[in-house]
Amino acid sequence: MALTRIRRMVLVGHENEGSARLFDRVVEAYPDVEFLLVVGEGLYYKKSFLGSVIKLLREASWSFAFHRFIELTHFRLTQKTLTQRAKARGVRIIRTMDINGDKTVAEMKAFAPDLLVSLYTMQLYRKPALSVAKLGGITSHPSILPNYRGLEVFFWALANEESETGVSVFFLEEKIDAGRVFRQRRIPIRPDTTVASLYREVTDVAGELLVQAIADVDRDSITVIPQTGKGSYYRMPDRECMRRFRATGRKFS
Repeated sequence: MALTRIRRMVLVGHENEGSARLFDRVVEAYPDVEFLLVVGEGLYYKKSFLGSVIKLLREASWSFAFHRFIELTHFRLTQKTLTQRAKARGVRIIRTMDINGDKTVAEMKAFAPDLLVSLYTMQLYRKPALSVAKLGGITSHPSILPNYRGLEVFFWALANEESETGVSVFFLEEKIDAGRVFRQRRIPIRPDTTVASLYREVTDVAGELLVQAIADVDRDSITVIPQTGKGSYYRMPDRECMRRFRATGRKFS
């Protein structure tokens, strides 16, 4: 797919399966674009990998934290990491603890990107980082916004016995999951859906929608989808969430 205005793109991700799969999807769709990859050291804002694990243990139920740790470890041991995929494609890499840090912002600005794309990250973007790309920044979120803003929301959707979830693509703003939505798709939740299968499904849809959204931005052809209602926000899955999840009879994988 050929682009006309977007020639350089900053991609921001973490060392997890979602970021890696979205990275592949975007880079493969736009082989003529020059990319810069910014890799967050941990999974959460200003957190190392160990710090991310500690955050999980402090804020989520121990059972959820254990399953999440196993998933992350399995990815790092059995699949090509985000960094390995970028090196294989010759993409320059920046590693950072803070996407808004002076050094990181300066390096991104020096690259002179046309667009910034956030790939399933827990980064909190501030004005300096949001201003580095000429056409702004976009990201995807695994829900139909404004509902299920926040953390691990596909898991919450299963625990809450929702019949569907979805993916929203929107422009990044300082406020979490609150930018202008311009691509969206609903995804039914089947009786046999597991945490792992839903994660893969929402990631596949997110990759497809991000590729389309990049083309939308390039053509300056944006149709904003209004967010209606107050919506909802979820934090890390707690013990009550785990109890409800187990009661549904669903499985992690």
